[in-house]
Amino acid sequence: MMLALGIALLGPANLSAQTAPKPDDAQPCAPISSDFRFCGAPPEFTLTPQDDNAAVTAFYTTPEGLQVAIIVEELGISDGLNVTGLQEAALTILSQASGTPPPNIPILERRNLVVDGVPRPNFVYRDTVGGQTFVYSNTIVLLDDSVAQFITIDPGQMVMTGTHRDLHMRFLANSQVNR
Repeated sequence: MMLALGIALLGPANLSAQTAPKPDDAQPCAPISSDFRFCGAPPEFTLTPQDDNAAVTAFYTTPEGLQVAIIVEELGISDGLNVTGLQEAALTILSQASGTPPPNIPILERRNLVVDGVPRPNFVYRDTVGGQTFVYSNTIVLLDDSVAQFITIDPGQMVMTGTHRDLHMRFLANSQVNR
């Protein structure tokens, strides 16, 4: 079930971390799992049921027309997971959905972004599934016994737009790690 969306994880960390402003402390945060919480609320982030994809822990739509997904698995470093292996698995799964060989899936950028005060690697890539192109920005938090992907998806784009970048930063600013 790991990475069932076929959303690639992170490559090697590089560059300096970028930080988004923290959400208002008065904003209530919803538990996503025992290790992760999300503080976003409508209209900026509207929780949307995903009955057709049980691997998605939480899925949100946004006024900008972008999609936001959180995928949490109760597997982590203690189970042998590492970022390189997760990235390879994600590209393979995305390849199965798109028909694009994993080495041919365009990687648009890699950088560190901050999740709850800690720099985490982010991986941006693009592929076409079902005739539509998507740009994915995927930040992973790999813990000892769990892993979360914080993903924003921009349908119909070929590049990482400023709107997508801004939304991803707001998404991460509203995400918390409970340890």
